[in-house]
Amino acid sequence: MLLTQAQSTSAGPVRENNEDFIARWPPDGDRRTQTVGQVWIMADGVGGESRGEVASELAVAAVLETLENAPAYAPIPDLQKDVVENANRAVHDTAQSTRDKGRMATTLAISIFRENSLHVTHVGDTRVYLVRQGMIRQLTTDHCYIAPSVKLRLTHEHRAMIDPRRSVLTRSVGHQPTVKFDASRVALARGDIVVQCTDGLYAFVTADELANIVSHLEPEAACQQIMAAAEKRQLDDNLSVQIIKVVELDPIAYRQGVPVYRREDKEPVAGELEAGQLLDGQYEVIELIHRSAMASVFKARDVHDGRIVAIKAPLPNSATDENVASRFQREEEISRPLDHPFVLKVLPAGVRKSRPYMVMEFLEGRTLDAVLAANRPLPEAQAARIAAQVCDALEYLHQHGIIHRDLKPQNIMICDDGSIRILDFGIARSSRMRRLTFVGFTPAMGTPDYMSPEQVNGRRGDLRTDIYSLGAILYEMTTGKLPFEGESPYVTMNLRATGDPAAPRVVNPDLTPQIEEIILHALARQPLQRYASAAQMKEHLENYSKVELTGRNERLEPVASWRRRSRLVPMIIAFVLIQAAIIAALYWYFSRHAHG
Repeated sequence: MLLTQAQSTSAGPVRENNEDFIARWPPDGDRRTQTVGQVWIMADGVGGESRGEVASELAVAAVLETLENAPAYAPIPDLQKDVVENANRAVHDTAQSTRDKGRMATTLAISIFRENSLHVTHVGDTRVYLVRQGMIRQLTTDHCYIAPSVKLRLTHEHRAMIDPRRSVLTRSVGHQPTVKFDASRVALARGDIVVQCTDGLYAFVTADELANIVSHLEPEAACQQIMAAAEKRQLDDNLSVQIIKVVELDPIAYRQGVPVYRREDKEPVAGELEAGQLLDGQYEVIELIHRSAMASVFKARDVHDGRIVAIKAPLPNSATDENVASRFQREEEISRPLDHPFVLKVLPAGVRKSRPYMVMEFLEGRTLDAVLAANRPLPEAQAARIAAQVCDALEYLHQHGIIHRDLKPQNIMICDDGSIRILDFGIARSSRMRRLTFVGFTPAMGTPDYMSPEQVNGRRGDLRTDIYSLGAILYEMTTGKLPFEGESPYVTMNLRATGDPAAPRVVNPDLTPQIEEIILHALARQPLQRYASAAQMKEHLENYSKVELTGRNERLEPVASWRRRSRLVPMIIAFVLIQAAIIAALYWYFSRHAHG
């Protein structure tokens, strides 16, 4: 396989020692890439065991030595068993021979690329993700006390990320004479990206952010951006990330069970649209306007009538993926019948398409997030006028059975003529169509800064979900700040589910009490306490000087800092000790009866 890669590790902005250790094997140009594999190794020393940096380096060194001595075409299960056992023995034996210096243990994640497959070996809570067509899937299961609750859906991932039990490992390398490991295999496709990272990184950079960054940038640049984002957000942990991108797969034939690598001509693949290209004999591509994780938007000219339009097309690697194609088709089916001055208009293509794309009206203007980046907060009257137009569009959508579910400044266009457009119905919910179901790869249902509490808690939501998101946008437009800001997206999501934001007039004293009343009405945590419809909210926005004050700003419940949850640690320790006592009692009971 032809792979490109980058890796980085750092002590982080607070700690002096880096307890993470990473490595790649073998060196470039080594023929063992085919006979043994291309391998990326990551270990995160367990800080509570006092010698984490020693443990992680010992484990990685043992893995490298095992790979150096591995026979050609060694069965992958045997290779996985050998590397983990040797790593565990190296750490455990060293700890036993130097007891006076304290115990030590480490996590371990090993990604082996061989014969067009990824083989993952895993102990602890270091994670391995697979990014395919812009969507991300976690390949590993965290070996910690909170993980079973997440797996059984007793708690949500964002809550687990700030739960003290997340740092209590149930498996680690070197802690015991033997260790159990997880192993999995994934068949790879061209363009796949594997991300291997420690908890110090994924606790502060979400999976969807990782997917977005690695899908847009080459591994080296992506690595730098991810590390910078984590260092900006995180507090007191080491940071490590390895990014591996599949550029080409190996043409393999098998002879008596042994892989034989052969040369094979590449099949022609449709590339991305380019300026000057004539699409289907009708649309002349002029320039790229915007690119997201899944699609690009181009400015184009209809050569039949000279009209300027926008063309939205999936990225080349996404166009052949059935899930992406289905979602893209669904977005077009939802958008095409819509006809409202404040909703982006999808136009009939007028020609048989040679590839998936949508033809849309071309807009002159800026997205609301670009407007806010240049000028925040907005004047109160301007913010109210924009929000009222959004309400007009939302009422139309809701009357037609459509819930947007991802309303945010990036999806609102402020046109040069003063009007607005609602964009991007990629995860919209329509009562006329089947539910949108994702299997395996799952994009986020909304954006953390604007998600409603019910979305945070895993529910699909209704029209009041859009009203909450608009309330968050109006809060940002009028105060210049987001309603909730945390050290990580997980913390931010938890804040909105457990408390209320600061009153808008506390953040911006120049606001009127009436606009504050409207914002807090839309941001009520309980859906039934919000506006019953977008039309009702629009009426208040258009006449907000006459809005009756109900004292909502005096009934706000502040959120408690998630750091205070550290007081739960003694309870967690007691819980673990009680579990251990119960297991010991059961073992004694059954052993006694078995001998009897």
